[in-house]
This record gives sequence, structure tokens and C-alpha cells, in this order.
Amino acid sequence: MNLGMINLEKHSADLKELEQNLNIYKESIREIADEILQNDVSKYPIFVASREPVSIGKMIIDKEELALEWSIFASTLEEFVQRKIVLEDRLKSFQTNFKDPSKYVCVFAVLNDNASFIFTPYDEE
Repeated sequence: MNLGMINLEKHSADLKELEQNLNIYKESIREIADEILQNDVSKYPIFVASREPVSIGKMIIDKEELALEWSIFASTLEEFVQRKIVLEDRLKSFQTNFKDPSKYVCVFAVLNDNASFIFTPYDEE
């Protein structure tokens, strides 16, 4: 998997579809993020969005059950570091750039062999 920027032009339809799916799941994701934060599991909840099964996080939304395109998996920055998706030497930078998890959902979008972090607000601004 190539951790970098997803080509926005090439994948605009995919990302639009992801955005539509996220709008459906947003409240459920927010509740799980709040649980992760309130139970001191992590200060950095990350939600993996993928069309295919992934081996990171715990599935919280199964696309098959909801007849949608994207499944969502709950994870944390700590798991991303443990699995070397976020490297130790980039950890401080990642933490500095991480948006307020009570206002934004951090999505690790997996598209084919590419993946990228996306922050999207829970509430329309």
C-alpha cells in the first residue's frame, strides 16, 4: 500500500462516494470516537474506510449489512505506529497536525493500493 496522497482527479468519484457514506455514518463514528477519548484508549482515534477487508482496526460498520460502498474500521494512532503505517520519526508531526477529534473525524481512506489521511468535520461548517 502506498501511503501518500490519493490522486484527487483520478479518484474524485470514489472520494465523493466516501463522503456520502461518511455522512450516513458520522454520528455512529462520533460516538465511537468519544468512547475512545473518554475511556483514555487514545487521544488520536482513526477510522479506516475501505471497500475491501483490512487488517487494521475493528470493523464498526459493515458495508454489506448497510448496502453501501465503504466499510469503516475503528483504530488509533498507537496501532498505526505499531504497524509502522505512521513511522516513529513522523509521530510528533502527525500529532501536531491532528485536528481536534471532538470536531473532526480522522479517516484513513484506502483506495486500491493507495491510502491517505483525510480530516472531515462532524458538523457542517
